[in-house]
Amino acid sequence: MLKPGDAAPNTSFVTADRPPQEINLSSFKGQKNVVVAFYPRAFTGGCEREMRFFQTMLPEFQKLDTQIIGSSTDAAPPQKAFADHCGLQFPLWSDFPKYATTKAFGAFNEERVANSRVTFVIDKQGVIRHVIEETQDMERHARESLEVIKKFS
Repeated sequence: MLKPGDAAPNTSFVTADRPPQEINLSSFKGQKNVVVAFYPRAFTGGCEREMRFFQTMLPEFQKLDTQIIGSSTDAAPPQKAFADHCGLQFPLWSDFPKYATTKAFGAFNEERVANSRVTFVIDKQGVIRHVIEETQDMERHARESLEVIKKFS
């Protein structure tokens, strides 16, 4: 798994939007901080609470020039339905079926064939500044990400 001080992978992903959009993570470099929140599965209680809390805090992240991106190993159609269900106004990416981006971050759980619940806070230079691994407190990912960004912004 990548750790603080590592460069974020120069990888691209396909959003769950309709139509889907391919976005390269490096396109944010020099412009925005990025929070990439990996979660195991769409439409599960913990994942829904986590993503909804990121949505609640989205205006605070936006004030700090921060892009939130959520990712699970679900295909794009369920991701899109999940985003709509939760009222998310930030992109979810689908890394299905190869999981290349998830694996590049080291967030793929081979045994479960799903993402681990882990969040990466990336600064505007593309450097990982903080990593959050938490499976019980679903709100910690958004709360702690915001605290960390406030310290270096």
